[in-house]
Amino acid sequence: MGYFNPKPEKNILTDIILKWLTDILVILALAGFIIFFLGEKVSVVGNSMAGKIQNGQEILIDKISYELRQVRRFDVIVYNSELSGEKEQVVRRVIGLPGETVQIVDSTIYINGEELKDTYYKGSFESGYASSEIKVGKNEYFVLGDNRNLSQDSRFEYVGNINRKDIIGKAWLIISPFNQIKLIR
Repeated sequence: MGYFNPKPEKNILTDIILKWLTDILVILALAGFIIFFLGEKVSVVGNSMAGKIQNGQEILIDKISYELRQVRRFDVIVYNSELSGEKEQVVRRVIGLPGETVQIVDSTIYINGEELKDTYYKGSFESGYASSEIKVGKNEYFVLGDNRNLSQDSRFEYVGNINRKDIIGKAWLIISPFNQIKLIR
């Protein structure tokens, strides 16, 4: 008759530690894959989106969503710009979609002549070039910063509408500083 020899206590502890280490490594590998292949990390420069996204914060961009669906009104996007003479990544909110007309009168945004219910900014701001109707082209988007008085955006001719090919992706998560981690809406 055989007898039962349970695993020594030391081996059970080693197995538990190895399992934890394996789980941690798998999670880190998955996070790395998501960040480096499906997303991108960007440092925010400037106060154009202050209120939601602050200067110096780091955000993650979802680069896959717009391969599967269209850009939507009020999405916060990151796009490439060369306004400053060098390529930079800019964060703004989508207001006007392809084929629409946008006009701003007395700090009220109109899309195709109808008032847009804008909950992202309260107060007055300059209309700029958008004091007259602006037609948004087939592959273009009209964007505004949430901090309208400090934003270089589609209201100004030197920025204009943003071409779809320049959009990197959707800003979706603030990741730094650590105590300010949250989803971007």
